[in-house]
Amino acid sequence: MGLQIRRIESTDDFAALAPLWAEVAAASGQSSPFLSHDWFSCCWHAIGPQRRPEVLLIDDAGGPVAIIPMMHWRQRLRGLPIRCLALLECPDTQLLDLLVLGDPGRAIEVFLDHLATRSDWDTVLLQKLPATSATAKTLEEVLPGRLSWRRNAPLSSPYLEVAGTWETFFRSKTQRFRKTCRNIENRIQRAGEVTVQEHRVVDPDGPILAEVMEVSRQSWKAPKGVAMATMQGMPRFFRDLTRQASANGWLHLWILRLDGRAVATEYQIGSAGRIYAIRADFDPALTDLSPGAYLNARIIQSLFDRPDAHEYDMGPGTNEYKMRWASGMRESLNLEIYAPTIYGRMLHGIETRLVPLARRLRDRLVSKQSALSTQPSAVSES
Repeated sequence: MGLQIRRIESTDDFAALAPLWAEVAAASGQSSPFLSHDWFSCCWHAIGPQRRPEVLLIDDAGGPVAIIPMMHWRQRLRGLPIRCLALLECPDTQLLDLLVLGDPGRAIEVFLDHLATRSDWDTVLLQKLPATSATAKTLEEVLPGRLSWRRNAPLSSPYLEVAGTWETFFRSKTQRFRKTCRNIENRIQRAGEVTVQEHRVVDPDGPILAEVMEVSRQSWKAPKGVAMATMQGMPRFFRDLTRQASANGWLHLWILRLDGRAVATEYQIGSAGRIYAIRADFDPALTDLSPGAYLNARIIQSLFDRPDAHEYDMGPGTNEYKMRWASGMRESLNLEIYAPTIYGRMLHGIETRLVPLARRLRDRLVSKQSALSTQPSAVSES
């Protein structure tokens, strides 16, 4: 008997997968919290009515060999209507992968054959795949000749390797950066009584998470609709995640208080010695005191006192402050697949030929205009 693929679309059937999911994750060695049933359960309930989740379960005679959580939605891209499929996630998912037992080759071939038979999608995005993932490598080997595809721009995420002592690590930073950290510490301590708290178990309906949400509502992200307290589906996501992370021992919820009031927060999850920064917020009324930077420095210092902590992942983005702490960078890949239809081939052509051509023409025009603007003006002789 060959591999068979099943679609799981109801919430009850998804919930019933939890024990099997745990077995596959453990047997495959893919133990990241971001690949757990608990994490995807939080995503399943938070993605909103515009997106529809499903799970593809690949079996052979001996049982499951792969689990692939996905979501559907419709959008417009470059003015064109697109039916999208992608790996199931929320905005705070830092990595994704297919849960596969053993060599991923057979499972990926069945997955791609399944996609080719479906008529409910125009593009499939397999996003946030670790660059070191066997899945990503196999996909790039198997896709040519089967379906049109391309690799989109990767995401870069800085991380800090926690090794040695805090004193040695901090001395390795530039004198200017160390001075900046000390100035921030002095400013905020002069402003009032400073306390830093870490919470490992939090009631999702209690006052601690409510304070974190209140800081989020005050942040610069709130009016833009991207704060954890104001983004669609995110209040429920973080309540559900807080419940699951507390039960699983993942939660690290940090609060900086000034005279007893929460003014900066960082929401983390951690497992197997790796800490992931999920969300950080601060009260913008205290921007001059840099409360977020102060809290971040205190968190990093605390990690050097923990024998079980070996890495601090700061999340996607390469802003200057993160890079001053970072030991290195990791990349995640984004692979986009196009339907084997006239419309799918047209979309692939637009993205791989027309868009790059338009960008080259724009760059040439900008370069020409810049050259003309720097030429000296002609002066008529009298």
